[in-house]
Amino acid sequence: MTSAIEWTTFLLWGVIVGLGVAIAAYAFRAGISGRSRSLGFLGTGFLLMSAAAGLLWLGVYATVHDAVISEAAACAATAAGFGFVFLSVRMRSP
Repeated sequence: MTSAIEWTTFLLWGVIVGLGVAIAAYAFRAGISGRSRSLGFLGTGFLLMSAAAGLLWLGVYATVHDAVISEAAACAATAAGFGFVFLSVRMRSP
């Protein structure tokens, strides 16, 4: 049986994934039209921090029903996403 806290967590991750995908789509669109690699890295970072983290959390939780392991997987994707965001702000424009 799924508790209220689990449904709330699912809903919050859904919002995070939706907002992250929207931000990434705008970054990719602006990066393609402006031929900016840094916006591509920014979009990739937001996809990793939101969509990959959320889908990993939900997938691992559905498999093992352990919130701690699920959060560890989400944290790994978030860390990788922050790495891409860092690359996007450190990159020099050609």
